Amino acid sequence: MTIESFLEYCLGKGIHLYLKDRELSYRAQKGAMTQDILLSIKEKKSDILRYLKSVEKANRPFQVLSTSKDRGVLFNRFLWKDYPNRVIELSSANATHSVIRQKGEIYADSLIKSINYILGRHKVLNSSVEILDGNLYLVNKPKQEPAFQEIVIKGESLEERENEAIRIANELVWQEYDLDKGPLYRVFLIRISFTDYILSVGLHHAIGDAISIGIFFQELMIVYNSVLSSTPPRILPVRFQYMDYLASIEEWAKSPAGIRHINFWKDTIKSAPFTGLLSNGNQSIKRSTTEESAEKTIVIETDITSGLKQLASSLKKTLFCVLLSAYNMAIWRMTGQEEVVVVALQAGRLNTDFQNIIGNFAMEVAYQTSLTGNPSFAEISERVTNTMNEAHSHQPVPLDWVRKALADDGISFNAPGISILTGSSDEKQDDFRPRSIKIEPPGVRHGCHGFPVSCAMEFIDRETVIEGSMVYRTDVYDEETINKFLDIFKEVVVEAIKEPGKRLGEFV
Repeated sequence: MTIESFLEYCLGKGIHLYLKDRELSYRAQKGAMTQDILLSIKEKKSDILRYLKSVEKANRPFQVLSTSKDRGVLFNRFLWKDYPNRVIELSSANATHSVIRQKGEIYADSLIKSINYILGRHKVLNSSVEILDGNLYLVNKPKQEPAFQEIVIKGESLEERENEAIRIANELVWQEYDLDKGPLYRVFLIRISFTDYILSVGLHHAIGDAISIGIFFQELMIVYNSVLSSTPPRILPVRFQYMDYLASIEEWAKSPAGIRHINFWKDTIKSAPFTGLLSNGNQSIKRSTTEESAEKTIVIETDITSGLKQLASSLKKTLFCVLLSAYNMAIWRMTGQEEVVVVALQAGRLNTDFQNIIGNFAMEVAYQTSLTGNPSFAEISERVTNTMNEAHSHQPVPLDWVRKALADDGISFNAPGISILTGSSDEKQDDFRPRSIKIEPPGVRHGCHGFPVSCAMEFIDRETVIEGSMVYRTDVYDEETINKFLDIFKEVVVEAIKEPGKRLGEFV
């Protein structure tokens, strides 16, 4: 887990780490700071301090002003493409959801009161999407009745009711959102029995990221328990609204500091244009006119996963750094390209004020790595580390702004994407005791996990194994090309574990 990922994980748990008088400090919700998390913070303290100081040095993040505005310009590219359809299909590319299995009675009326309380805290939950003056806007609307649905499952046996509940949960999770009318969130409660429920919260990415789901659930638990006990909820106040953030970042982009950071990202991508995963640089396998995507998966077996983590430890690198190094090498093997830019998704929530705000703060960050000079895998991992440190010293900006700046120079943007997630575990959270519920995606996804790119690799660390998936645009790549790339990637990983000092040219 990268330091940034660890900070994001802490935020999701209600713990915000920040600098105070150049020393590490934290603010946490009641009961959020466990002994395990505290121990991890102590172990990572020096790396956390180094990272936060690099962020502070770059004058990041910008200041969010309380504007009291009821609208803000959206910068999510996929919305522009899909919006003319009016109703957008809910998929992993444009929505996030969380589903838990709850043992113990849940009172629907108390749950509705709790949702109402959260609607009052986070005005963005009452918003919809509009086109105004040629721009796509998120617009606050008057508070409405909660988007809550309760379903009672009937059946003779528990097994029948469970199967039916999970089937319905899958259908509800993948329901379409109406961006024109809103709301862009939904909560549903499926009752299997009086003491067995499925509870789900979904947010469209126009109003929330994955961390927002955690914030919603955490606040829902706190407020729900306070409603049951008839006591005021002990919850931190929100310091601004998501609309304030949208207005502030738009204004910041016009400032000298904003222009400087946009130019940095533009120059980073401009310096290493991606030629695609084909050795001849041909990106035009136009088998369809739509930007539909497909997915190919791989599993990095237990022994290789263990070897990767040992390699990361011996090189004193993060798992993300090692995987990104292998990813860069695999791209070189496919293309011969020695300057590689890979786009990764960053949470963008390092400001203290962002810790409990529902909204989509995620932005793409471009990592440029040079593979010139026939370096070894160990040397490449060091270059990747330096690249990441350089990138993290700059304020991330919406990639669409960078794309526009490149277009003004007559340059089209394309880069492969990468992300790594930590596998979820069934942790006890207050009175909610979640158990795993498997929700299946409805076939073909649109876009590449939200990346505005032609292919993106996602890794999920399941502790004993690493699951990988390559999502790719079918109008750009065929299945054979992707299979070849994944085979090469695994070969690079295995060889790097065996001999990290092996030179790039020897991996051919």
